[in-house]
Amino acid sequence: MPAPKPLTVVLILAVFACVALYVLGVGLGATDNSRAGRASMSKEERQRLRERLIRPRPVKVEELRADCPMAGGVLTLEQGRSCQVTIEETGARGRTLEVAPAGPGSGGVSLQFTPKSKPALPVSEDLLKEPRKLDVMKEGGELLLTCRTAGTGGRCQVRLP
Repeated sequence: MPAPKPLTVVLILAVFACVALYVLGVGLGATDNSRAGRASMSKEERQRLRERLIRPRPVKVEELRADCPMAGGVLTLEQGRSCQVTIEETGARGRTLEVAPAGPGSGGVSLQFTPKSKPALPVSEDLLKEPRKLDVMKEGGELLLTCRTAGTGGRCQVRLP
């Protein structure tokens, strides 16, 4: 039988060394009690970190540009009219925009949201009856609101942020 080549011997020794180091590391890690029974962060710190990283921040009023009257985050639309709202691009990764009918008898408002990020699907709703949260990526988007059936005073009101 011919002798194995030196490269084969080196590869076999490397595999054995990796297995030995793995077994040794797992064995020593299992007996290390230095961090056992205590968390690295307090519950409050973990909660703050989770909210900051997982839950997107709301869109601010300053990030919105509307072609209809807006006061204090409430848009006023005349019956049969539409309002184009542009959500600006920011450095934030993800944001949330809550669109809700404002005031009693605010009427029927339809919405159509088109994100600027690609690939993305537009969101539309024929009649906004309850608050709706829209996910806005950092590229921003376009929101088209249309007053279908007006409530009191022949106007629809929509609260944005």
